[in-house]
Amino acid sequence: MKNWRLRLLTILWAANSRIGGVISPLNQPKRDDAVLGGQVTAPSGSVVLGGLDGIKRRFASDLIDQRIAALREAGSASVGLDLLIQGLQDSSLVVQKVAYLLLQKRCELKAKKALDDYSPYALFECLATLAGHAAGVTAIAIATRRFVYRPDQEIVISASRDGVVKVWDLQAQEELFSVNVWAIVFAISIDPDEDSFTIRTKQQLIKSWSLRTEQPVTPAQKQPRTIASVTVNEGRHLISGSRKTIKIWDLHAAREVCLLQGHSSLVTAVAVSHDRPLLVSGSEDQTVKIWGVA
Repeated sequence: MKNWRLRLLTILWAANSRIGGVISPLNQPKRDDAVLGGQVTAPSGSVVLGGLDGIKRRFASDLIDQRIAALREAGSASVGLDLLIQGLQDSSLVVQKVAYLLLQKRCELKAKKALDDYSPYALFECLATLAGHAAGVTAIAIATRRFVYRPDQEIVISASRDGVVKVWDLQAQEELFSVNVWAIVFAISIDPDEDSFTIRTKQQLIKSWSLRTEQPVTPAQKQPRTIASVTVNEGRHLISGSRKTIKIWDLHAAREVCLLQGHSSLVTAVAVSHDRPLLVSGSEDQTVKIWGVA
């Protein structure tokens, strides 16, 4: 009899809570439960019901976790592309990053255009640090196009004040080989079509090497331009190295986009990839850093 009365009181209390507009803790959704989109906060791992409308209601939430969950649901749905594109304009960089990474997996032309129009620099972080130079880095270059003789490699080339030029495998994050030019290098260019790179020294000496044989070759007609601690990407962003930091400016909006921190000394060289969103920097701290969206 006592247990029956206790059960009745529990039922009445739960009903009263629902009438008053409060959901009883006993009736809160649990992990892996199905939840009607927009009705309650869904736990991690739950499935949102209500289709795209439910996802949209969830994306309209003030909670960042809910908006991220909605984007992930949209990312797996063919009709969720517009919501992912909308996520690139979210007030939270965390939400923007989720939308950006999910859009990279989409093959629609609309998705590719949205990515082309979006500037991901505010999402950048240090992806890798390449150490090995014995002096400050004076010049740097990056090529992420596929090479003729190195079809599976992406290349970074850096030079330091002691005249050593190092060729790095970007994906493996290791040195492929190095050459000593016995002079300070101020400019480097990479030619994926010829599978070679060219350097220019302070004394205007120009030399080229084959990336395939690692041997000197006749320099190309096109001379390398100076890669300094300031560069402009596609006429829209100015990227400048300063004391320990890299500043990225939006020239159209006349504002600073972000500040990248990680070097322990003066940043002396910066370069951008024109094939995918990557930035490389060299510093007097004798390191090369790779920046991008992880």
